[in-house]
Amino acid sequence: MRMWMVAPDLLCRKHLCGEHVECHMFLGTIKKRKKVTGYLNNNLFEPELLKERHDELANEMVRRGYTHNTPIGIHEFKNSLNNLNKKERQVRVNVFKSYEELLSRCKSCEKIFLNTFSGEKNNE
Repeated sequence: MRMWMVAPDLLCRKHLCGEHVECHMFLGTIKKRKKVTGYLNNNLFEPELLKERHDELANEMVRRGYTHNTPIGIHEFKNSLNNLNKKERQVRVNVFKSYEELLSRCKSCEKIFLNTFSGEKNNE
């Protein structure tokens, strides 16, 4: 699981939908008071931005014509966030490293990224 935190419009379908699912997985994990220490220590999860990120991903999914039926409620989010301490809640993802890793792993995301910045239209 991870939050890439890159611009949602630069994600291929697989990574867009995958990160969306992982937002729900992170929420479920912290709701159950299970440890997310490894994700936090490796800066793969931004707890304070979980709902905001989920909503950004969901908006991009809808923009592309995909179905989204799994909102995260603000009270559910805030109650779950209370299961983490202040230091854990404030962990941040290194977005530059995320872009580097994502683009080296996924040719589809790389193509969208390159097309976006060269002015070509994305077919995603």
